[in-house]
Amino acid sequence: MKKFKLSNIFLSEKFKKLLIHWGSITSRAPINSMFVKIFLSFWFLILLLTTILISFPLLDDRQLQDVTSSDLNDLTLVRESLQRSAELYPDATIQELIDNDPGTDFRRIYLTDLFGRLINDKAPRKMRQFILDSDSSETPQKKILTKLTYLGPVVFEHNQRTYLLYFSAPNQKETLEVIEWLIDNPFLLLLTALIISAPICAILAWHLTQPLRQLQEVAHLVAQGELNTRFPTIKNSDEIEKLANSMQLMVLFLKNMLNNQQRLLSDISHELRSPLTRLGLALAISKKHFGESKDLLRIELETKRIESMLTEVLNLSRIQLTPVQKERIALNEFLEELFLDAEFEANEYGKIFTYPRLSTVKINLYPEFAYRAIENVIRNAIKYAQHKINVKISITVLTIIVSIENDGPLIPESELKNIFRPFYRLSEARERETGGEGLGLSIAENAMFKHGGKIWAENIDNKVCMHLQFPRYG
Repeated sequence: MKKFKLSNIFLSEKFKKLLIHWGSITSRAPINSMFVKIFLSFWFLILLLTTILISFPLLDDRQLQDVTSSDLNDLTLVRESLQRSAELYPDATIQELIDNDPGTDFRRIYLTDLFGRLINDKAPRKMRQFILDSDSSETPQKKILTKLTYLGPVVFEHNQRTYLLYFSAPNQKETLEVIEWLIDNPFLLLLTALIISAPICAILAWHLTQPLRQLQEVAHLVAQGELNTRFPTIKNSDEIEKLANSMQLMVLFLKNMLNNQQRLLSDISHELRSPLTRLGLALAISKKHFGESKDLLRIELETKRIESMLTEVLNLSRIQLTPVQKERIALNEFLEELFLDAEFEANEYGKIFTYPRLSTVKINLYPEFAYRAIENVIRNAIKYAQHKINVKISITVLTIIVSIENDGPLIPESELKNIFRPFYRLSEARERETGGEGLGLSIAENAMFKHGGKIWAENIDNKVCMHLQFPRYG
């Protein structure tokens, strides 16, 4: 008993905490907040459906009812009419009296014995049910159906035998047939409730999702680097409007931060190029006075490498920060010149570059960035290939995949993702031999991200294969 009391106290305390928490939420939420809108909408919808489901049976007049004085008079008149027929035809059987009832055109009489056994040859199922439900002559009942009204019973005597008399007559009831039809078919009643609730739910869903769709479109454009995108005007005065304002402030902050970063990179570029230029002049003067030496050549090589690296870093930042518009261009127009240049460059190194016949399908892309991505991967393949570089193009409904494979040294499986990191080198000796700053693949990866695509590498059939996947639309 003590345990039970303690558990009750614990539950009541927990319930109090829930009520307090609920109160704090509702007190903080303004009347036009999304929380209140969703809560009231669902509450109203549940209330409406519950009211409909409860009210429908009340509209059904087919329940058993006590007869009125008018109904009792009708029962008495029918009994007296049948009694007169019995007096006119004393030798007639009870079935013959029923069949020869003068009021057959507008009513049907049914008789049972005191045990409820039907005297008539046949009777409708609904009348049989009514006879079972109303079997007391002391309290006659009636039941109003769609087309007929059933009344009874009253006592009728014939040939010293007692019967219970019922009859059915047409009615002019006002209850809608569709209501009775729905009550008789619970599945259809549920379907009707769903149909009624569907427009309410649709209006609520549209009201909530319309501004969210607008924000989603803007967020997609911002993600593509279009930071000057105009935000939609949302006047719901709820959390969605606050979200839109916060997103707008975030984009403004991001835009200022990127502008500052771009300005910083530009300033750094200018400050670094000036001493590099002076260093180049000093090297030229030293060569003129003292001639070429191994040390001067090494200084010149490293200077050029620093300058090239600086250029690549600026290109990388430009891809990441510069807002540009996509263009819709045919694949053959975009790739033909690039592949011809790659073929010429490969021939200069004594290697073979092959590519398939180019399709005329169109694709949405940033031409300059896509060109740089594919060019960097191709040049990388030409550097490391032993004899052959081959291009494959796969076109699907949503994507275009450009695969570039070469028969050069394989990349260790553990390094296939690392090669896209900025300034990453598989080995120092390898880069010294082939040149490069370790930024080509990183630039390609950033260009693919800007397109909403991706780039990855894998070793297939003793060949290194780079895949660039572009979305065809968007």
